[in-house]
Amino acid sequence: MSTVKSLFESKIVWAIILLLVFYVTFVFSEKYAQILEVKSYIFDLEQEIKGLEEDNRVLAEKKELLNTDSYVEKIAREELDLVKPNEILYKGIKN
Repeated sequence: MSTVKSLFESKIVWAIILLLVFYVTFVFSEKYAQILEVKSYIFDLEQEIKGLEEDNRVLAEKKELLNTDSYVEKIAREELDLVKPNEILYKGIKN
C-alpha cells in the first residue's frame, strides 16, 4: 500500500496526470468548437432553404395567376396597351 501511496505522491505522476487532463480538455474543446461551427452552418442552410421555399411558393402563385384569362387581359391592357376590337384607347398627357 505504501508503494501505491508513494506513487500518487510523486510529482512526475501528478505532472503526467495534469498533462493528460489538459490534453483531453484541449481535444474535446476543439471538437466542441467544430460541432458549434457545423451547427451554425446547418442553421444558415436551413434559413436559406426556408427563403428559397418561400420564393418557390410566390413563383408558383404567380405561375397560377398567369394561367388566368383575367390576369393576362390585365397585363395586355396595362403593359402592352392592347384593346379589344371596337374599343378606343385614350391616354392622358402628362404636363
